[in-house]
Amino acid sequence: MTAPAPTPERTKHPFLTYDMIYDIPATIKTTLESTSTKLHSITQNLREGTDIYYTGCGTAFFSAMLGANILTKAHGIRVECVPALELANNHQALGKKSATLGVSHSGITKTTLDALRAAKSQGAYCLGVTHFPGSPISSVAHETLIVGDGPDRSRCHTKCYVAAAIALTQMGISVLEQGNMSRSQHLHELQKQLPNLAETARKLLPTIDHSMKELAEKHAGKRTFYFAGAGASYPNALEAALKMMETSYVAAQGFETEQLLHGPWVSLDEGSMVFVLATDSRTHERSVDLAKAAARLGSTVIPIVQEGERAMNSICDDVIQCPPVHEQLSPFLTIIPLYLFAYYMSINRGYNPDYLRYLTPRYWDARQIIFPPGTH
Repeated sequence: MTAPAPTPERTKHPFLTYDMIYDIPATIKTTLESTSTKLHSITQNLREGTDIYYTGCGTAFFSAMLGANILTKAHGIRVECVPALELANNHQALGKKSATLGVSHSGITKTTLDALRAAKSQGAYCLGVTHFPGSPISSVAHETLIVGDGPDRSRCHTKCYVAAAIALTQMGISVLEQGNMSRSQHLHELQKQLPNLAETARKLLPTIDHSMKELAEKHAGKRTFYFAGAGASYPNALEAALKMMETSYVAAQGFETEQLLHGPWVSLDEGSMVFVLATDSRTHERSVDLAKAAARLGSTVIPIVQEGERAMNSICDDVIQCPPVHEQLSPFLTIIPLYLFAYYMSINRGYNPDYLRYLTPRYWDARQIIFPPGTH
């Protein structure tokens, strides 16, 4: 059975994607409130000595990566992010001392459900993270976490990326509170800033919106787009590149900062635009190196930094500043200008960002091959 092609709900700005981006602060607030009620139950299964596997597909996988980052410095916990297809078919490291956290916006993503089933069959504790209560992921996982303030109404998912990641981050903080980092300054700062993150995001949106609109208009003719980030910012680089491809159908790639500097940089030229996510203090020097090299090659370089950072000002004409927060929380702010840029670039190129090219019959037909009805 072939699913009917979508009918556009909106045909001009503001599209649904725009509304969903502006819903991000409410998504953060609602998710933090709802997740807190289930933290005790979930974290009982995520103690020291547990191997934790995070999985998903596409935006959901990048969200899982961002949520997993909070535990990368925890002692006694092994964290690994594995794409769902690989976890379901090519991964044998699961067991009774492991946990698998699967993210699926719809709760029906077949490959993610297959990965959770495979993990469960090997004795792993399984947690599903989704926006839809009662979806199939609930019957596969031992527990299900419903996140967000409602489904993402655009097929170009934005706020759901933030919702799942903030829930997993809050859960990771709870695990740290139980472990040997319970008295660390690192954890204290996270605990202090997390409740204020939604309000910080709400204030950022109107201050950055027009700048990203102008930036997209100014550079609408660029040929290739690169996004680079390290640490907690790496998932944002992958997600931003995906959003450029989904909304504007352009050549875009996301890289870990050092990986871009090891080979791919030679493809940079005057037709390239490079976004450098430079909020991680430990890798900031390499972010500056990338910005300098890309600028020397004639690329348009857009650093995204925290307020007060000055090193990029002498390199780049346009520097995007976000409010200063803990490095682990900064991706929840820096993704906002990246989403707005992708949105406005889509509009400048004459596309509807809500539908991932599904309004073109052959692309919709191709989707039926990739995702038969009811599998995504």
